[in-house]
Amino acid sequence: MQIGRKDLFWNYTATSMRILSGIVVLPITLHMLSSEEMGIWSIFLSLITITSLLDFGFSNSFSRNITYVYSGVKELKKEGYVVAETTEVDYGLLKSLLSAMKRYYGIAALVFLVVFLAGSPFYMSSVLEQYNGDKQAIWIAWYIFGAVLAYEVYTYYYSSILIGRGLIKRNMQIVVFSQLIRIATTLGFLFAGLGIISLVLGLLISSVVNRTLSYHTFYDRETKNNLFASVSNFSWDTIKTLAPNSLKIGFVLLSIFLRSKAIVLMAPFFLSLSEIAEYGISKQIIDLIVSLGVAWFLTFLPKLSQYSVQEKQSDRKRLYIKGKMALLLTFVVLGGSLILFGNHMLIFIQSKTLLLPGSYLFLMLFFSLLEQNQGIAQNIILARNEVAFFKANILSGFMSILLLFLMFKFTSLGVLSLILCTGLALSFYLNWKLPYVVAKELQLTFKDYIWVIKEFWNENKK
Repeated sequence: MQIGRKDLFWNYTATSMRILSGIVVLPITLHMLSSEEMGIWSIFLSLITITSLLDFGFSNSFSRNITYVYSGVKELKKEGYVVAETTEVDYGLLKSLLSAMKRYYGIAALVFLVVFLAGSPFYMSSVLEQYNGDKQAIWIAWYIFGAVLAYEVYTYYYSSILIGRGLIKRNMQIVVFSQLIRIATTLGFLFAGLGIISLVLGLLISSVVNRTLSYHTFYDRETKNNLFASVSNFSWDTIKTLAPNSLKIGFVLLSIFLRSKAIVLMAPFFLSLSEIAEYGISKQIIDLIVSLGVAWFLTFLPKLSQYSVQEKQSDRKRLYIKGKMALLLTFVVLGGSLILFGNHMLIFIQSKTLLLPGSYLFLMLFFSLLEQNQGIAQNIILARNEVAFFKANILSGFMSILLLFLMFKFTSLGVLSLILCTGLALSFYLNWKLPYVVAKELQLTFKDYIWVIKEFWNENKK
């Protein structure tokens, strides 16, 4: 499995495309849509995380185990791994994994669609009580959005199989192209006067393009021939093998949903749509900074799994330190720029919605940095096919909800409650405990950081 500078370049390019989408589409959206519509769109975006909940950690397990198979592993385990003795791919085992994916995500998509259709009349009717615009357009956009998410759940594993195989560059090229399609179609529909429906249609078209290209990239002629000639040993035992760790990851994802998205879904009952819009646009931009911050580490994530099964400790240590360095540098440069110049840029483009105050942005950036730092540590452990501290993750999610409710009920902090509830819940334990455990496991010292920094400098100097 070869992952290098080209893969890293395309990962950063794909992440930058998300920023370009913001630079091109967001100003026009902010100018053409009301603050109330932007608040509702923030609620739409929060619903996307539901797909992660239905995935319940299986995409992570599937991707990691595909990496194991392409690294030469002949047997999958519920926890831990079998050390690879050859690099030959077992296509029968691969075929079993792919069959398991199709069955699982087909069921997940059906479950999502049923729940979405059953719950929409109650939830959206409540949200739209304080909306003064065209409610019919919102309903149309909402149901199209639900259909798009159902399709994405059904095809959720397409990206996972590319990443697991180490096709990072090709996967990122597909992301770049589909993002360009999304920008072009969204702008076209916006200028055609379709309002918030434009954002949904742009997502629909780009999603279909992305999934179609991903499918044909993975299933090349050689792969199809080898899979056709192989016997699948699929049974529900394949899913049972992956289930224990997948379910643990699923509970971690549930915690992430509670502390980052569920709080936004609760917000309309305590805050105005304009306040939610300010928080939503601030969160979107910070999420872009997060994407750039973790891009380096995520590019080499399949390598991390490979290093684990091949027992290459020094390489694992190097990836971890470089990932933390890239994260910190990105937050310092881009986060500082956001605080200093963010609202000035929005005023320049005559946006109807501005960012939160600078002190609020600093808190959001600080807590996001801590969360991503412990997320990198979590992935070091996950690469060994072990899930650590999932119970603590669950508790942090429910603690976020409880803190938010108490702050809304007994304080006048308003939108600041959305920032503090998550940051405090994570900082009690996870934000310091996971990095500490990984540092101890890898036996990290100050000299290791100096070694990696010197190596990085010498590589780029050449």
